[in-house]
Amino acid sequence: MKQKRGKKLISLVLAGAMVFLNCVPAFAATNTLTMHNSAPVTSGATLTNYTWDISDGNVKAAVLEIDLTDPYVQLEIVPGQGKFTQRSTVTAMANRTNAVAMVNGDFYNTKAEGAPIGTTVIDGELVSSQSYLTGVYCLGITSDDRAYIEEFFFEGEVTAQNGESYKLSGLNKTFYWEETTSLHSHLGRLHLYSDMWGGSKRGMDSYVGVPAEVMVKNNRVTEVAFDGGFDSAVPEGCYILHGDGNAAEFLKNNMEVGDYIQMDYSYAPMKNWQMVIGGHALLVDNGQPVKYTKDLSALGGVRARTAAGISKDGKKVYIVAVEGRTSDSKGITLGNLSLLMTKLGVWKAVNLDGGGSTTMVSRPLGSTERVRVINPEQNGSERSVVEGLGIFSTAPAGQIKGIAIDGAQTLLIGETADYSLRAYDQYYNPVTSLKNIELTEETGLATLTNGKLTALQAGTARLKATNGAVNTTYPVTIVGKDGISQLNLDIDSTAFADGSTHQLKAKVTLKNGTEKTVNATALTWSVEGFDGNIDANGKLTIGQLGNAREGAVKASYDGFEAVLPLKFADTEMIQLTIDSATLMKNSQAVTMDVAPSILNGRTMVPVRFIAEALDGVVEWNAELQIAYIALGGNLVEMPIQSDVIYINGEATIIDTPPQIVNGRTMIPLRAAAEGLGLHVDYNNDTRTITITQPE
Repeated sequence: MKQKRGKKLISLVLAGAMVFLNCVPAFAATNTLTMHNSAPVTSGATLTNYTWDISDGNVKAAVLEIDLTDPYVQLEIVPGQGKFTQRSTVTAMANRTNAVAMVNGDFYNTKAEGAPIGTTVIDGELVSSQSYLTGVYCLGITSDDRAYIEEFFFEGEVTAQNGESYKLSGLNKTFYWEETTSLHSHLGRLHLYSDMWGGSKRGMDSYVGVPAEVMVKNNRVTEVAFDGGFDSAVPEGCYILHGDGNAAEFLKNNMEVGDYIQMDYSYAPMKNWQMVIGGHALLVDNGQPVKYTKDLSALGGVRARTAAGISKDGKKVYIVAVEGRTSDSKGITLGNLSLLMTKLGVWKAVNLDGGGSTTMVSRPLGSTERVRVINPEQNGSERSVVEGLGIFSTAPAGQIKGIAIDGAQTLLIGETADYSLRAYDQYYNPVTSLKNIELTEETGLATLTNGKLTALQAGTARLKATNGAVNTTYPVTIVGKDGISQLNLDIDSTAFADGSTHQLKAKVTLKNGTEKTVNATALTWSVEGFDGNIDANGKLTIGQLGNAREGAVKASYDGFEAVLPLKFADTEMIQLTIDSATLMKNSQAVTMDVAPSILNGRTMVPVRFIAEALDGVVEWNAELQIAYIALGGNLVEMPIQSDVIYINGEATIIDTPPQIVNGRTMIPLRAAAEGLGLHVDYNNDTRTITITQPE
């Protein structure tokens, strides 16, 4: 196929995501732009995070600055999942292509087939022509690594073997309405689709008629589909000519299988473009904010935004993403976006797709994983878009330049945490092999084993990572009693009985308000007022309670003490053991004539002894074979051999029905207990059941 370069004005009316508000820069919003951090993402590219407190609210902005004079950095366009119509999230595109960083790109009609509205050039090849839209601009980079923001134009023509020709209206375009003519883009028009088009339909909506299509390979017609077109994507190495109305008649009347045809198209401005991505109206020109020239309102107001800018000499590109409609960032108007770009020193800037499409991901220094730099609008999920603008590195593997240590910055005594390493080379790309980096702890306040640091005493521990002359340190604060304001104790169960065991837990509140769980081994434990002991892991074992009605557990963290009061006698409690006929009520023994047992994995207990021990009432209806249990305002009806019981009149299905054993009614304990508002604990080691009646 022959390509040439020329000019022709075209225009487009945008739909769906492609809508804007005519905005004038808000020059009153001149509060200080604050830089919070800045770091290279690769050789020739730096990510800087800003906040800007303006009249609309606080704004978070992330800026990727690309130095095109660096030989190892490249800007490239990534179509969705590899082709147009196959949308993808920015994160997925970056992961798929191993991009260092990426942002969403050109506008698109969210209700159409998923193709950019503007010019797209990938690796020097035009893959999407400019739509007929007036006053829109594209960002392009030439083969000599210079960036421009320009209006782009397209024209083309198809000539049949018999010499008849027809105007070509676009390359890989979906349907839209032209601004210059107010006509539908595909009615009576001839369009060309390459194998970059992944969809099975081309420019089809309710306005067009029955299209005709011609398959072309090596400038020869290989197949025709004159009654509706091909129901498939464009095969690799082929093109499809798509015509509607008069264009369809042109194809039918002038093309047959085997014919040689000529397809010429051109795009302008005429430069040796290596990469081009479409945008919308200008935001900045000659270093000054400009009035937004498009008067489309659906994406106006305070929103998330994406933009691209260049320096005056064209040697730097600025990619900007502003978080919007989140608790951390209100977003900005198009006018304030213009003003922000000038504050960054941009000479010329164009608006890219924003709102819910705005996404920026980047690879943290030394990491192989990409993370979102800003949150999607309203903290929603990432939107799938048609293409992304990615930063890539061609640098070779280099020598280690820097090391980073990741892990907790604050530990409690006795706490153990994992620490990992990241490293980057002289080109700021991640070092994948870390085996030659040594990690040590220098103070003796903590021990380090296989990347796990255990805090021993209060103070500031210091990790050090070393590779030859390159090293870094990482302070870890080990909090002592002077760093905490409160120590709180808790226990997993209050069903106390002789021999019962209970897990104690502790949390501290640091003076900065942070809450942390305390490792039980970091506490000194004691009991008061009852017979019991606590092991090093915080496990309390009750001895003989006797007449003890209350007691307390005490814990001390580095000398900071706390007390947990315990009550023993105020709660009605019974204790049973599987296959034992002895029932203990508040440490008093009662002999039953039937022992608890296990049936089908469920604990079965004699209903009358249990209920009456807790001062409940049991009634037996011999004719209906139903046991009625009343306790604490609750009523449970348990028909014998039925898998349905009734709790306060509501049916509940159980998996093991009540039984008659040795003349006693045996009921499934947990089902009955829950219906009566009782609490049940089971100790698997001792096969002991503890039932308590809450106060």
